[in-house]
Amino acid sequence: MHRDTDGSVLGVGMVYCPALGPVFEAGPDVVAVAELEPQTLWRTVCSEGKWRYRVDGWALDAMAALPQRKLVHGVGQPLAGSIDDPLDYRTPLRGVVDLLDPPWVSEHLSFVRTAGASGIEHAGFLLPPAQTPEQVAVAAENIDDYRRVVGRPVAFETGVDYRAPREDELDDGVFFRDVAERSGSGIVLDLHNLWCNEVNGRGAVRDVLSRIPLDRVWEVHVAGGDDLDGYRLDAHSGAVPGELLDLTADVVPRLPNLRALTFEITPSHVPHLGLDGVHAQLERLWQIWDLRPDAAPEPFPAAIATHASAAERATVHRAERNLVAALRGAGPAEPGVRLYRRLVDEQRRAHLAQALRYTTTALLTTLGAVATEAVIAEHLSAHPPEMTPGVEGYRFAMYLASRPGLIDAVPHLRQVLEFETALLRAALFGTSTVVEWDVDPVGVLDALDEGRAPGVLEPQSYSVSVEI
Repeated sequence: MHRDTDGSVLGVGMVYCPALGPVFEAGPDVVAVAELEPQTLWRTVCSEGKWRYRVDGWALDAMAALPQRKLVHGVGQPLAGSIDDPLDYRTPLRGVVDLLDPPWVSEHLSFVRTAGASGIEHAGFLLPPAQTPEQVAVAAENIDDYRRVVGRPVAFETGVDYRAPREDELDDGVFFRDVAERSGSGIVLDLHNLWCNEVNGRGAVRDVLSRIPLDRVWEVHVAGGDDLDGYRLDAHSGAVPGELLDLTADVVPRLPNLRALTFEITPSHVPHLGLDGVHAQLERLWQIWDLRPDAAPEPFPAAIATHASAAERATVHRAERNLVAALRGAGPAEPGVRLYRRLVDEQRRAHLAQALRYTTTALLTTLGAVATEAVIAEHLSAHPPEMTPGVEGYRFAMYLASRPGLIDAVPHLRQVLEFETALLRAALFGTSTVVEWDVDPVGVLDALDEGRAPGVLEPQSYSVSVEI
């Protein structure tokens, strides 16, 4: 029988996704905590010329109805950046927090935006900050602001960093310690992140643990990962490695204020592990959970109001700009930066395939993989990343529409592109469009669903209305 939990001591949890619904429905004795990444339920829409976030209220209500206690773990407004989100995230975020009533809220100690020539630009990936005293000051002020938004204690996640350590920066453990102490925040100790850092040549996990204040650890994250280009990736891609589970079992008894132990897996990897595999992971984590100290945790520490100077913010922003410039440059870069380049591009390609499934399939089935990749690569190099798959897809659709020669070279591409652009326009801008086809659209789309070119179809006239 698992130990009962009450108050802010929650137990073993998972990051929620619909694919894991049957596990959550089994009840709190199986999984006690449902952790929500709120931005996964938001989409960007443009109304009266202004972009804003729209929350999927149905999905949020469904999650709120789960029997588990709730945690909120942000993935879109990271705490290390010098540039705030230009959209109003405060209103939807506070709405999620008020509905789910988590005892604390957490976010990544990363950055994802910078100021470019065209204004605020999305970096395309959660990126690691420069670990400097100036960054400590900026992160602490950001945490203080975030705490005011959510009205709860705030914890930051110990991040993964694929770059090599620098002599002019604080080591990982000292950086995490200084941010926690200056801000009065808690820590989400992501042991897989730290393990990746060690495997990839940064500080050893045990050295990091010797420097951070373990009494500030409120939550532990564990996950599986992948290997790519000689690096261990924090991919949340399956079972937790046995070595990492052993490390977790060694660390948990040293965390006097531990309140939750969370397993992370991305939705796309749930079928591979299987629900039985998920249950096995949870059972092992409950065994580790029972190793925590017997004493009740201390109250959350008092918030610390702090301020970063304009000079400190300027220093942090220069470091962010330098990293983003290195990611977008074609010149030499250290291996870790080259890996981030690849990860950004792969995520953008995945967004295009998601938002323009039929269009990208039409290109592939006619032009082939090499030529299609050249078209996509040209777009990626000419345009900065966008914040969501829908906006990324819409920008690529506009780019393709400016290439009439390319469109004419791919049978039916013009109408396929117009159709998918109309779908995006309805979702993003709330506008309706009538798409004229000169063949049966069902024949075209069925062929593309099967991964083949539509071929020659009998001419026919069809009008398809795409409405909001």
